[in-house]
Amino acid sequence: MIQIAMFNYFELKFFRVSALSVIFLLGAFFVALPALAADPKPNISHPTMMAKYVSQSIPDPIEIEAGGQKTIILKFKNVGTETWPVTGKGFISAYTMEPRDRNSVFASPNWTSAKQTGPISKVAKPGETADLAIVLKAPEKTGDYTEEFYLASENYSWVAGGYFFLKIKVVPAQEKTAEVEPSANAQDEPEVSYTANKFIQNKKSVEAVGGEQIALTLGFQNIGKETWKSYSVVSNQPTALAGVSDSLSFADHGWKSASMVLEKQQEIAPGAIIREDIYFRAPAEEGEYKAKFYLAVEGKTLSDVYAEVEITVTSNAPDHYVEPFGGSEATEPVSFKLDSEPRIRVGLWQPPSYVQFRSVETAYDVYAGIEKKGTLGLNKLAVLMRKDGQYYFRGGDLEFYSDEYLRLSPVDNPSAVFTLLNYSRMVTWKGPNNFSSYRGAMEYRLGEVKTDAIWVVNDLLLEDYIKGIGENGNVSPVEYLKAQTVAQRSYAYSTIQANKYGIFDVVATTGDQLYLGVECERIMSNFVAAAQATRGYMATYDNNVVITPYFGHAVCRTKSWTETWGGTTKPWLVPVQTTYDCQYYGSFFGHGVGMSQMDASRRATAESAGWQDLVKYYYTGVKVEKIFE
Repeated sequence: MIQIAMFNYFELKFFRVSALSVIFLLGAFFVALPALAADPKPNISHPTMMAKYVSQSIPDPIEIEAGGQKTIILKFKNVGTETWPVTGKGFISAYTMEPRDRNSVFASPNWTSAKQTGPISKVAKPGETADLAIVLKAPEKTGDYTEEFYLASENYSWVAGGYFFLKIKVVPAQEKTAEVEPSANAQDEPEVSYTANKFIQNKKSVEAVGGEQIALTLGFQNIGKETWKSYSVVSNQPTALAGVSDSLSFADHGWKSASMVLEKQQEIAPGAIIREDIYFRAPAEEGEYKAKFYLAVEGKTLSDVYAEVEITVTSNAPDHYVEPFGGSEATEPVSFKLDSEPRIRVGLWQPPSYVQFRSVETAYDVYAGIEKKGTLGLNKLAVLMRKDGQYYFRGGDLEFYSDEYLRLSPVDNPSAVFTLLNYSRMVTWKGPNNFSSYRGAMEYRLGEVKTDAIWVVNDLLLEDYIKGIGENGNVSPVEYLKAQTVAQRSYAYSTIQANKYGIFDVVATTGDQLYLGVECERIMSNFVAAAQATRGYMATYDNNVVITPYFGHAVCRTKSWTETWGGTTKPWLVPVQTTYDCQYYGSFFGHGVGMSQMDASRRATAESAGWQDLVKYYYTGVKVEKIFE
């Protein structure tokens, strides 16, 4: 066990050293090995639970200003024979050691308790890896600290090989000083040297058909002393390993150029981490290739910081395939799957006795079932109710009873507005507004699945519905608002296909999405513009529009679909890190699945992330496609 402890210490603390340095360090290490490196040896009641340390996002010593905080991501591989859960019985987290179960002075709201970290990032089957994100909140007392931990399967067993420790240096908090103007001889100052470490690469090899799009997740850390003002990811041109032609490319439609994958103007402080989900294309011709993606900082490519992926192209691309050439205006190819804009049916309201309807912008045709009874003129009032076991309508020149439900449909404008005069719908955080006006058609009918009570149903075009959703702030970043419209449109359309309510597709509350109608459009002009800019775009996975839930904020990661609701796994709804939530929140607000609204909003600003990038980050492996014009 002593030899194992020594190996783990060396593996954990030294990432990249030369052969000569290794010899020197090993000599020093065996001479002065600190006692804390010894494995505490807790009782492993189930030896099938085993872990192997893989990496640590910030090398020791981890420097934190007094009172400040820093997120450390440790990666462990499941080398046992049992799957690691993230919730429920046996979930994997880490407990403090030496002494065991002590309250850590570095505990933060991200932790389960002062002696226990939060859980790992995802379910990890044998052979898979998972991240353990630990937010360290430094005490006010400066000095050198060592925090020791051991992985545990909750109420089941300690995890063999799960011992690790962090060396932390708490330094005085720095006072902010005014920026100094550069000297006249700035051009004579020595060139800045940038250093970085690649610590995330989710695939090393892949098989694909020629031209197929491939997703790759990369993570880099600034391990130097200088703040980066910008960074980019650049690619090599394909090097064929089997004698195919040289005029090939890995470029995807979303790249900046044939070799520039992405470019961002963003400050990255020493110790900070960046994570990018990128897309590239398999070369068009059958063969074996190696793709390299290099990190560049302020225009300087770091030749020793790259991700390498081996690609086996199993067959040539189809004859009609055209290799992307990139360009700043390039977007992903789209596929038009619908001939026209779909409609959606919203369960608006269960009126207590009757409904007062007024047309606002056009006349409305009145139906009993599919039978047209007449027309209600512009600005005319109508009353609808159940009377003596039948539907009753009175308005304009019409008055009748019917066994069939009632429908009022605009004569010449599918987006015309109507108002429900006796409906009071106030939302306190939206101000003193009554959300009682809507677009499209209205039905008054008995429910079938949700309840058998009377419902007012709003039947309208999907884009009119999207513009009336009120789950955002009008001053939020524009790219985030666009991403939100894609998520809301995808959620709505996938729910239409599910047919879970019978006479309508969604409810107007946060049971599905908070739909508030025309008044919401008036007070949310920026959101309406975002919806118009993304018209028709949805998230797809395996050529199907998929459900895309979202919520307020997380702690340091989202949750999987099965973790929250059980059932069948949805591969696009798996945990991802919510770096910005991690800095502000100690609990979840909402179900935790899919897009964190607060994290996405901050990511849009901090990383200059585009709306498609945001959608693809929170919904793993999806494409963003235009489903209708």
